[in-house]
Amino acid sequence: EQDRDDHNLRLMIGYGLIPVADADPLALVDVFKRTRLPTTRQLIARRLGEGMETAPAALDQLLTVTGSAAAAEDVLVGLSTALAGWHKPTRPATWEAFARQFDKAESDAVREQARQLSALFGDGRSLDELQRIVKDNKGDMAVRISALKSLVDMRSEGIGDLCAQLLGTRYLNAVAIQGLARDSAPELGDKMIKAYRSFAPLDRPAVIATLCMRPAWGRALLAAIESGQLSKGDLNANHARQLMTLDDETIAARLARVWGQLRESPAEKLELIYNLKQQLAPAKLHSADLVAGKAAFKKVCGNCHRLYGDGGKIGPDLTGAQRQNLDYLLQNIVDPSAVVTADFSMSTVLMTDGRVLSGVITERTPQRIVLQMQNELLTLSVDEVEQVQPSKASLMPDGLLQTLPSEDVNALFAYLMTRTRID
Repeated sequence: EQDRDDHNLRLMIGYGLIPVADADPLALVDVFKRTRLPTTRQLIARRLGEGMETAPAALDQLLTVTGSAAAAEDVLVGLSTALAGWHKPTRPATWEAFARQFDKAESDAVREQARQLSALFGDGRSLDELQRIVKDNKGDMAVRISALKSLVDMRSEGIGDLCAQLLGTRYLNAVAIQGLARDSAPELGDKMIKAYRSFAPLDRPAVIATLCMRPAWGRALLAAIESGQLSKGDLNANHARQLMTLDDETIAARLARVWGQLRESPAEKLELIYNLKQQLAPAKLHSADLVAGKAAFKKVCGNCHRLYGDGGKIGPDLTGAQRQNLDYLLQNIVDPSAVVTADFSMSTVLMTDGRVLSGVITERTPQRIVLQMQNELLTLSVDEVEQVQPSKASLMPDGLLQTLPSEDVNALFAYLMTRTRID
């Protein structure tokens, strides 16, 4: 009892039960009934959910023995994790009776989670309710977003038309483009570009990333930048590299013309490192604007890296890195693919619907692939993946400094090398 709140212990117990699930899934149901540890219950539900197509009896029985409301909610959490990326899984025989108990749950989040799973299992009433929630202009935005995400994930009928209608609705449109990304219609690129300013500023990079997934959309994107409809600054180095993976000569030539060359030869990189080292003299770094440096970090680094607790968690935390070593920083920023650990190696994923995705594979099971892209984490069903092409390139692209003026470059390096947090 005294170790009940030990997070690591709960995980160790859960992982220790994996061989049991492989040998005797029904035995996990007995363990579930005996444990009072929420994390362990969630992991058991997740494991039985992942194996529901080959061993359905264990999950069917689990849904009948939850006992308490807390245990039932743990099953919801575990199943939701297990079925992420699945499309139309077989509904457990005991699901309807299990799900009925959540109809009057006090928590909106719990009711919503149960409704989403019911819809995934093909309950028409739940699907209709999710659509009603999405279309309710007076409803809670967080609930509407969650409902739309469920409809997008399960490929519900008519989802493309619904998503197209929501391109002008801020916050909902960030989810809508995920639904539209699977549609290969060339005209959708122009529609997304036209709605670009309707997206919240933080959601706009994801719009650009979506436009970079298909050749027709990529050409429309570059045309919009060339005409001035979109700013050159809206396209960053990550987007440029994604466009190059489309292997389209027209896109490559236009990208070079309106944005710049992405790749540099080893000799050019060495020359750039040398020039930057001369530019970043101690006096320049000492006089640089650290607040501006923090803003530059947020623009080109902060989506993936953390520094003093700020930023993303896709790449390594830089707080403890060799940040006072200018040579180390220059080498890793100018030539990020020179040394890449397996955890951060890129893969190009070719989808059956024609999309080309690039990112780091963080999880791979017989049912799904989890791909960490620059702006989002995608859970892909293996039946929609045509091919995975491993790469030795880093998720961090070349050319990160290309869009920054020299003053901002100085400020960025000064900020990276500071020994104290800048507020």
